[in-house]
Amino acid sequence: MFKPIALAIDFKKFTHSILETGLFLSKNLYPKNDVVLFHAVEYFLTPPHYLVSYFKEEEAQLESKLTELSQIFKKENIPVKNKVIWGNFWEVLKNFTKKLDPSLIVLGYQPHKFKIPTAEKMLERLECNFLAVKDQPLKRIGKILCCIDFSEKSFNCLKMAIFWSERLKSELKVLNVIPKIKVKDKKLKEEILKSENSERKRMWENLVSLLEESEKTINFDFEIVYGDKLKEILERIEIYSSNLLIVGKTGKNIKSGLGSITKELLRKIQIPLLIVENF
Repeated sequence: MFKPIALAIDFKKFTHSILETGLFLSKNLYPKNDVVLFHAVEYFLTPPHYLVSYFKEEEAQLESKLTELSQIFKKENIPVKNKVIWGNFWEVLKNFTKKLDPSLIVLGYQPHKFKIPTAEKMLERLECNFLAVKDQPLKRIGKILCCIDFSEKSFNCLKMAIFWSERLKSELKVLNVIPKIKVKDKKLKEEILKSENSERKRMWENLVSLLEESEKTINFDFEIVYGDKLKEILERIEIYSSNLLIVGKTGKNIKSGLGSITKELLRKIQIPLLIVENF
């Protein structure tokens, strides 16, 4: 059974990008997967009797809006379902995603100066793969950049990147960044850097050896660079003219939530960001 693609709809700025991205994924990457449009409404208490009719009316209106949006998939004969979720926001979302077990959730993301966006909280709290989009929907992927740090999520991240690259016939670049070495002695610094570089090449070979034989036939390049992680990744996005960035959800220092570099990338880049939890 194929896991569905879930589209988080809030009827705001990025709804169009989310729908168009979902359509692209359905046609080109997950042609056998259902699509589920969902919208969550928060309330904490069971409504009193005299408000039940009001809630039912609001639910019907939301379902009608989702049905209207889902026509983009029905016109292409893509199986699509709609779901309005009510209750304690995080509790119902966790239960919904656990039961649905989607291949990934597509959502829109816009950074805020003074508060953490709901989309970012979803990325932090829900254990799923996420594709975050902004103004531009995902319509073409010619070049993919995948960043790994050899943490626990790196293998899943690499496998996901290979899967997308193979299905979409895209060029794949895999990047690892050696962070700045805080040593003043130039000779010692060079020795440490040389050792780090050799060790990462060894870890890369070990990682590739774990891939299935069919995955090893996919053509992709691996590069090790030295410097500030965020700065180097942002520069490589421009150098490679990447259409999609793939990263792990967490790095070496945390086991759950969202890694600090992933958070910064989410806020700064304009291309879609695929955040990998599992594969």
